[in-house]
Amino acid sequence: MNYLQEWQQSCVDEQLIRLNVTSLTGASPSEYLLYAEDLPRRNDGRVSNAILQRYNHIEAGGWWCSGVDLLTGEADLWGCFKPDVPRIHPEKGKLIKYEHPPQAPTGLFALRVPLHLWERIAERAHIPILPASIDPEQPDFGFWQWLMKHPEVPLCITEGAKKAGALLSAGYAAIALPGVHNGYRTPKDETGKRIGNSYLIPPLKKLANPKREIYIAFDQDSKPTTIKAVNSAIKRLGYLFQKANCAVKIITWDNQLGKGVDDLIAQQGEETFTQAYETALPFEIWKARELNQLTYSPNLVVNARYLPQLAINPEAQLIGIKSPKGTGKTEYLKSLVSQALAQHQPVIVIGHRVRLVEELCQRFGLPHIREIRDNPLGQVLGYGLCIDSLHPQSQCQFNPEQWADSLVIIDEVEQVLWHALNSDTCRHQRVAILKTLKSLLQTVLSSHGRVVVSDADLSDVSLDYLIALAGIPLDPFVVHNHWKAQDKDAWTVYHYPENDPKRLVKHLVQHIREGGKPFVCLSAQKLTSSWGTLNLESYLNKQFPQAKILRIDAESLTDSSHPAYGCMGNLNEVLAKYDVVLASPSIETGVSIDLKGHFTSVWCIAQGVQTATSVCQALGRVRENVPRYLWAAGYGFNKVGNGSTSIPALLTSGHRLTELNIRLLHQSDLENLDDLDIGFQGESLFCWAKMAVRVNVSMVHYRDSVLAHLQQENHRLELRLPNASLKTVEENQNSSPESSSSSHQLSDAIKEVQAQNYQAECQAIALSPLLSDQHYQSLKKRLVKNSEERRAIRKYELQQRYGIPITPELIHLDDQGWYQKLRLHYFLTIGRPYLADRDTQLAKKLIEQGHGSLFLPDFNGSQLGAIIGTMDILGIPVLLANPHRELCPLDSDLVALAKIAIQNRADIKTVVGIGIAQNASPITIIRRFLDEIGFGLNPLKSKRVNKKSVRVYQMVCPQDQREAVFEQWLIRDRALPGSSEGWFDEYWLKLRLSEQKHRSKTAPYVQLSLDLS
Repeated sequence: MNYLQEWQQSCVDEQLIRLNVTSLTGASPSEYLLYAEDLPRRNDGRVSNAILQRYNHIEAGGWWCSGVDLLTGEADLWGCFKPDVPRIHPEKGKLIKYEHPPQAPTGLFALRVPLHLWERIAERAHIPILPASIDPEQPDFGFWQWLMKHPEVPLCITEGAKKAGALLSAGYAAIALPGVHNGYRTPKDETGKRIGNSYLIPPLKKLANPKREIYIAFDQDSKPTTIKAVNSAIKRLGYLFQKANCAVKIITWDNQLGKGVDDLIAQQGEETFTQAYETALPFEIWKARELNQLTYSPNLVVNARYLPQLAINPEAQLIGIKSPKGTGKTEYLKSLVSQALAQHQPVIVIGHRVRLVEELCQRFGLPHIREIRDNPLGQVLGYGLCIDSLHPQSQCQFNPEQWADSLVIIDEVEQVLWHALNSDTCRHQRVAILKTLKSLLQTVLSSHGRVVVSDADLSDVSLDYLIALAGIPLDPFVVHNHWKAQDKDAWTVYHYPENDPKRLVKHLVQHIREGGKPFVCLSAQKLTSSWGTLNLESYLNKQFPQAKILRIDAESLTDSSHPAYGCMGNLNEVLAKYDVVLASPSIETGVSIDLKGHFTSVWCIAQGVQTATSVCQALGRVRENVPRYLWAAGYGFNKVGNGSTSIPALLTSGHRLTELNIRLLHQSDLENLDDLDIGFQGESLFCWAKMAVRVNVSMVHYRDSVLAHLQQENHRLELRLPNASLKTVEENQNSSPESSSSSHQLSDAIKEVQAQNYQAECQAIALSPLLSDQHYQSLKKRLVKNSEERRAIRKYELQQRYGIPITPELIHLDDQGWYQKLRLHYFLTIGRPYLADRDTQLAKKLIEQGHGSLFLPDFNGSQLGAIIGTMDILGIPVLLANPHRELCPLDSDLVALAKIAIQNRADIKTVVGIGIAQNASPITIIRRFLDEIGFGLNPLKSKRVNKKSVRVYQMVCPQDQREAVFEQWLIRDRALPGSSEGWFDEYWLKLRLSEQKHRSKTAPYVQLSLDLS
């Protein structure tokens, strides 16, 4: 095949090919390749015979490609040659497809661009080409000169000249590197040791104009080691472009559509690339998504609908199983447990949800932790438990040293580890749990024990963490089942694009009315959620009074009077009795519903609470291939930490906040702070950061993350447009738009049901008997509770929280976050003298529970001092002291406040959790802070200032009787011994570096410096 045909098969424009590619044969290839002065030469100056011998294969011919030297504007001496008869690499034994000039610095491919392609690229960027842009003396350099002068034109970077040619031909500015690592240099000494920072090669630096968008489009490989190498190069290259103030994005696509970008365009068309280009991930988000990958080389690769018996190395101690949902992971784990028990090897099963662990224990033939008191074999054979109980103070008094030589199984390991690192239920014993987990792994893996972890989404993050905890060199035995849903197995997922799930619920009702039996996955249970299990159950009961509807959530599963109680042990038998099932995330993972011919569909409302992978797990609980209907929020709100999508940013901001909180505590009477272990388990903190970033990224692009995950699993996605009714896809083409009145009726009906249910629940809580302390503690420990007992517990906790009579109105306020607002308002004003005591007591409790160690995210989340201090520096208490003041955005003190807030917006985001835009107005910033304490701002009037009309605002004070709560809190705090009044104001005064605080009637606030460094 000649070079013209080869390049045209990659969809490269013919004129571009002829400008950049040449056919060479005989001695010509040597003249192009062997020009470097450092090559070994004979006395007459000719290249040595050894070099000529090495390259004698090029005489058979091939093609040469080179472009323009971006530093000189001249034709580039450097390029690549593709020989017709390639040689074999002497060490690797592989064919060398491309030859580059030996002993010459590596360049890049800035190809000569014909005018018609230049015009196409300019048109795409909406930038006209002026005649002056074309230099008659350097016509080949004209395009690149123009590109350097126009940073608003995005630039694609790929690997390989043909791929750059394909992108240029498709109308995208593009350059190519000869290899993924050739875009930068890393200084090294003679021994290969790094001696300096990496930097962009000079030609790339010329194109790295500030604000230019850089799109990296490297090959989409499937080999784990190659993926790891390519990702490493992207991270380094992206970081260097970011340092040059470029906006970096990463273009990705399914490698089944084509490995290289030229393959993608040739096989799928330009439109497919355009779609990948337009959905390219910002660099930080791509880095976070990379955390989902498993790049460990698999020891065993299978492609099976159901996992077979696996030939695992008997010497392997840490085994990781990655296999899609519904492929029989639990059944395989059951076989491992059976083998272990037959050999009298103890088994410990660790999960993150009580009901999930109970079901696993039942399937494995093991007792649950609560049964070991009645089962003397429990301690011998082993048992299952939630990771919340993995510590010496739990009911099983877990001692890791007793589990040498045992088999440890962690199913759904990604979620189990995240639960251990971040869940509220583990917070008070987090340090003990993490210490015990580390000790257990070290005990088991240093003996003849074995740890088996499995997950459909198993990633490097979990395996790296477990290996780090083990503390010994360890190569995990990785089993990777590459099976993807085939046409007969793939779901059809109809997804809804609206901002709310009303149309999905309308279609759900229509489906039930037509005789359908749906399984419905929901994100919430509480009555405060319009689309939670409780409200949807009530609404559907009204619509279908004869239908059998089962609600499965955390409440119904633990209520002995509810039909769902105890259903996890025989789930398939129970569900077969019901027409409609509503399930909360309590059964989103680890549950297999194997009913055949019963459920006709699966529906899901994902409100942005669970992670994207959890939503997909919930959709997969019903194994039968029935249609799926999905509404997912466009943006999730369950972010972690300061919401950062960068691991370094998340960790750095957390460490700075920790240092500030420690400095504040130093002013209290808390002892032994210098001996405090704030570096506890760095491996756990690092894993927390990786998983937190992963969650934050999925929340930023929530709907897209869910759909991308489903697409990755090979399921078919069908967009349900607003004019589509619940009919076949073909019928949808001709369906008429739905009436808006129908959607409003549904919304009104749901709201009415919610209001009735919620009002009744608040009334029932308020009328519940007030428990004694002893009775409360007894009820709290019980796993099984009925509705009356749960309401009594809630009333007791509200009474302890507020200290005033519990009314339905108070319960409603509490559900809206009233407590958090009141707490800040109290400590910002009259409760200030007791803030130090409050923070000290909480820190002391965490330190005691951790035996001198702190897990930093929990510690930072417990402290209020930095938040109150930040609001104080910004002058919020001054504004509160004069609530009737007219606030004009041009007032000097408000302008100063805004300036400080914007200068320190990153720290404010970390400390207070408020995001402030770079161009935010003073009024917007004040409103954000006042909202944190339940105050508001209303426009009062407009006035003219310097010939401009300016709107004036006034503070809106809440009329919620919070003063009665503050009075109770003051009584409580004054009764505490040893309060340390006064130190806090003095300490924050020391932290102000540049100016002193000054308050008066005319100038109540001047600029201060916020020190969070």
